[in-house]
Amino acid sequence: MTEKNMARADFYTSIILMAFGLAAAMAALKMPLIQGDPYSAPGLLPALLGFVIFGLSLIMFVRSLMRSGGAVKVEGSSFKAFLADRSVRRIGLTILLCVGYTVLLGKVYFPILTFLFVFTFVLCFEYDRASPFKSQLKKIGIAALLALIASAVVTLVFERLFLVRLP
Repeated sequence: MTEKNMARADFYTSIILMAFGLAAAMAALKMPLIQGDPYSAPGLLPALLGFVIFGLSLIMFVRSLMRSGGAVKVEGSSFKAFLADRSVRRIGLTILLCVGYTVLLGKVYFPILTFLFVFTFVLCFEYDRASPFKSQLKKIGIAALLALIASAVVTLVFERLFLVRLP
């Protein structure tokens, strides 16, 4: 990626991440307090992380403007080229999977949801559509094994070590 393209990619990425960070912080701040203690609010850490993402994205936004000399603008053609980039599509897929996991959290039994998330995540990034299905069976098996182990370990750690009741 050239310096000009990198500045443009940073510009668009920073706008998306600023919106995400602000939305995450605002959603976290709406979480209820436990017994009126602000330090026991479950949204405290997510709100802080949202503000950190927003702040770092703002820095990236300013740096992209400085590197391009202010020449980077929001244009339809350059935004389409940005979205067509393979790494941007992979980041988008990662965000989509994580948002889907978050939305389904509490609606689907936690170990099953975690298994499906890890399994889907591994397959999305390891499965090769150009290769025949039979040659991909080992990858599918490894994805299922990883998902089973991750789901079991995460569930046990949260329930037994952290004493958190999972949905």
